[in-house]
This record gives sequence, C-alpha cells and structure tokens, in this order.
Amino acid sequence: MSLPAGFTSRPATHDDAHDIWELVVAVDVEEYGDPDYDESDVRDDFARDRLDLTRDSWLVHDASGALVACALAWDKEPHALVVADSAVHPDAPDLYPWLVARIGERAAEHARESGRAVAHLYNSEPNLRRAAAITGAGYELVRVFRRMEAPLPAAPPPRDAGVRQVTPEDLRAVWEVMQAAFAEHYDFVPMSWEAWHRAFVESESYRPDLWWLAARDGEVVGILIGQAHEEKGWVKTVGVLPSARGTGVASALLLTAFARFAELGYPKVGLGVDSDNTTGAMRVYERLGMTATRRYDLYEKVFTRT
Repeated sequence: MSLPAGFTSRPATHDDAHDIWELVVAVDVEEYGDPDYDESDVRDDFARDRLDLTRDSWLVHDASGALVACALAWDKEPHALVVADSAVHPDAPDLYPWLVARIGERAAEHARESGRAVAHLYNSEPNLRRAAAITGAGYELVRVFRRMEAPLPAAPPPRDAGVRQVTPEDLRAVWEVMQAAFAEHYDFVPMSWEAWHRAFVESESYRPDLWWLAARDGEVVGILIGQAHEEKGWVKTVGVLPSARGTGVASALLLTAFARFAELGYPKVGLGVDSDNTTGAMRVYERLGMTATRRYDLYEKVFTRT
C-alpha cells in the first residue's frame, strides 16, 4: 500500500509536537465541534516507557509540506499489548488504511518477539473513514468507552469525608492505591514506581493542587488525579480500593474536585470511562450529574509469530 503521489512519510520527532497537536485538534473539531487534546498530551505520549519514535510513529506530509496524518503505536505491555491512535486531517485524502497498515506491521514485529501480540486501535464514533479502515484490516469491536461531562459549579463536597490534598510524601501511597484499584480493570498493566512517577509526576500536565486522596482510619483508600484540559477541568484518574467501594469515597473525591474546578472558573468537568466497567463507575458519575457526550470504540486484532 502506497501513499498518494507527492505525499511523504517519516517518523515523528519531539520537534513535531505542536504540528501534531494542531492536526489532532482539527480532527477533534471535525468530529465533535471542539478540541479535546492539549499540546502537553502529545509530549506525554512521547515520554511513555518503551516508546521509540523512530519505530512507533508515522507522520505524513502532503506536497506542500503540511502535516496531514499521524499515528502512534505503543506497546503498553512489552511486545504483548500494542495501543495505537491515528489521525488524518479532514481535508486530506483517506490515509487511514495506510496508517492502519503501518500499525499492523509494527504489531506483527512485536508478535515475532513474544509469539503473540494484541493490537488495540481507538476510533471516535463520528469518524467513519477511520472505522472503515480499522474494520477493513480485520479488527473487531471489543469495547466502548464514553466521555462524560457535567456543568459547573457543582454541589459543595461533603464535610468530614476524609478527603485532603495530596502532599509529596503521599505520592507512593497514591501509586500503590492506583495499582490495587485498577488491578482487575480491562487492559490494566501494572506500572513500576519509577515508570508511574515519570508518567504522572514528571508530566507537563502535573497539577499537584488537583490531586486528592481519601483516608479511612489512617489508610489511603481512594485517590483522584485531576488536571486542566483545554477549557474544562479533567479527572484523569479516580480509583478506590475494592474494600472501600460503595462507601461514598469516589463521590467525595469527585465532588471535592468539581468544587475546586468551579473555583478555578472552569465551566464544566469531564472524564473518560469504560462502559463495561464492573465497579459501577458510570452509575456514580450519573448520580453526580454527568452525562455521556462522546463515544470511543476500541477495536482489537491478534497477531501471532509467523
């Protein structure tokens, strides 16, 4: 499969972050009417452990030199689980089949290392070109994720909920709760303390004033990591230990975050959730006034050593 005449491809470099961000924003606006990606998100993607831009990224430029397409394929679990995203400018030719083919080739390389690799490709519901390319390459829909949002200001947080802001001394406890809270979640891959610290604390999006924990009897049982995301507050992660679920911990954390986001002047708050989440997370979010505003489909294909 070749690119159209005049189009060229190369791997991404760190200097391409701004152009990639502008491309993804153009796709976001075409799909849902407003952007859903920060330039810092690009740099966070580039900083992932095991991501090798020379082998795991593809940029496509048209004859004028404008960036019109990009893709990234990251082995979230070494040589076993490849998570990929792709974007093609709405005004560009349909380059999704070419990008999906490159991602598949990279997944096959991982399979030759491990014997078996699963590739996961995401698509937003309105993007019919990308969906057609993914299914045309033999991927099957396996999961649906929702973007949920709520207007602010929200109700004040409950008093004496055991919620407080995270301090530097709490960071290791936050990491431990995340590993335990998500251990049974779909596609969860444990992270070492060092890898987690690089991804969350050393990230450009790190906002220590938007991190909270909930403690019961001196034990940290829940955490919430927030950040500023475009023109809204964003809940990057909220997790509660299995032993504390159903006790109001998640609601207390979320209401605390919502109140802070409102103080900062954000008109709304958002988060992402797995529709098939078994912890009842969607029901919690709905009770707090959040509604689903976007749908993202996850497609899967298994590659084996040949």
